[in-house]
Amino acid sequence: SKLVPVTCMAYVVPETFQPCKGARKELPLGLKELATLSEVQISRNVNFFELFLCCTPRQASFTVSTCTTSPEEIFSIKESGMCMFRECLGGARNLMLRMSNNEDEDVAFFSRSMTCTRGCCGSACCPPNMGINSPPYIRIGTIQERVNCCYPMFDATNYKDNENLLTYHTDCCYIKTCGLCFDLEITVHDASTEECVAKIVKKSKSDCREWCNFKNDFIVQYLTDLDIVKRLMVIGACLLADFNSFEHDRRYCC
Repeated sequence: SKLVPVTCMAYVVPETFQPCKGARKELPLGLKELATLSEVQISRNVNFFELFLCCTPRQASFTVSTCTTSPEEIFSIKESGMCMFRECLGGARNLMLRMSNNEDEDVAFFSRSMTCTRGCCGSACCPPNMGINSPPYIRIGTIQERVNCCYPMFDATNYKDNENLLTYHTDCCYIKTCGLCFDLEITVHDASTEECVAKIVKKSKSDCREWCNFKNDFIVQYLTDLDIVKRLMVIGACLLADFNSFEHDRRYCC
């Protein structure tokens, strides 16, 4: 099989187009549960030191839970990379996210390329992409932000044949600022039929904790029966939107 090395901070992750020898034939238990859910909540774990101390080493982490009266955690997503990388580069850094279930079994990896600061109308001069990998490091798709003068847009493509599967839209130029006035909604459309298949919702209206970065939550709604790859792509797009626009960017130089 063809090997493509992908540089990720301090180490190199090997990738392949074909299943690796010994790859599991069944989905991990956590992903099986994701396939049956119509709605999940993705919450960034925020602490006091992250908000007020720029010199505190920290890496991003998230919790994925069910949207019920008694939420149940089904995944944890943690950033792995070089110490102090976030403190030096902030939101422009490249990163690797490890997604694991309650049994600490790796179920997916998300890797974002390095970018630059937001330019005219909130668009980066070099928009980042989010690669989605299934263990053991099999690239299954990529989410790419379009170079757009105003409204942020993303495309999710199949990695093997580069087929566009999903398109993400929002009606707000500065999505973090818009959250002060109304709840943010990113709609996910099937690229071939233009049908709305999912939504990424951030309920930040009148929520002081969201405004002050004490809270950073997203609700992912699956409106149709998507396969597990597309469900992971929606989660990947949610993470990309969070890193691009909502991460508390506190660095040494700021």
